[in-house]
Amino acid sequence: MNLDKWDGMRGTGWPLRLCPVDILVFAPHPDDEILGAAGIMMEAVACGKRVHVVFFTNGDGYPEAATRLFNKPPEALGPADYWELARIRQQEATTAAARIGLRPQDLTFLGYPDAGLDRVFATTREMPPFQQRFTERQATYGALVPDFHTQRYGCPAPYRHACALGDTKALIYALQPKEIYVTDAADTHLDHAAAHAFVMEAVTQLHYQGAVYTYLIHSGVETQWPWPRGITPEQPFEAHWADGHRIPMHVSWPPPIRRPLSMGQAYCKWQAMLAYRSQIAVEPEFLQSFIKCEEIFWLPKRL
Repeated sequence: MNLDKWDGMRGTGWPLRLCPVDILVFAPHPDDEILGAAGIMMEAVACGKRVHVVFFTNGDGYPEAATRLFNKPPEALGPADYWELARIRQQEATTAAARIGLRPQDLTFLGYPDAGLDRVFATTREMPPFQQRFTERQATYGALVPDFHTQRYGCPAPYRHACALGDTKALIYALQPKEIYVTDAADTHLDHAAAHAFVMEAVTQLHYQGAVYTYLIHSGVETQWPWPRGITPEQPFEAHWADGHRIPMHVSWPPPIRRPLSMGQAYCKWQAMLAYRSQIAVEPEFLQSFIKCEEIFWLPKRL
């Protein structure tokens, strides 16, 4: 890493309570870390390794989940409902983490906008901060757990590219991970592709020399990936054809890294996923379909 860029932080007392880790998982939303890398984290914890999870957003931009939680039609939902959704999803993340052996201090919430992380990535210094249409916020926040920027610098970060990139770099620098996991560039959810872009820009600027792996959550429409559908802990992920495309799209198949899960690990992964009650209520089959006999990863292009 280019340590010279961080000389200005010496003597400031930053960072506090962040120790080097073996594995750093970046998740666009609370639940992606379990879907994509629960097995990796469980195995690491069992071997005595240190794991940390960073959530780019609080998952606060999901009208379908808020509608079910608060028994309101979408048009009746207001900012306070989405703030409460953020609190619930942070609590769910903490519960899910405990089920795979992680502690609350192993989690960091950045507090950038759900359903708008790609818009944050596209901002420039000349543009005003992006405003999330559901929460009506323009800066990071934590509904249950304070956002990283406020904890470290005493104030929230505007929804701008430079701030999100700076927070990403600061965490990688502080945690010094041996391995990083993040969503793949081919993920068709815009927040997921943006999370990938922020992490890859950060590792490039920091000259990070550790390993980077990617996981895939969305490809095609919801019923097309993962495949096979449903809870199938005895089966691997499979590619298939739908609407004239090979699913998953725009990634190599078979994937270069296939990490086996035992039946017990698959069960623990499902138990962790069940902590996300707000998500299970909306899309149960989609989430169940990540319970396989393996987890799969790709190697991103490094600049």
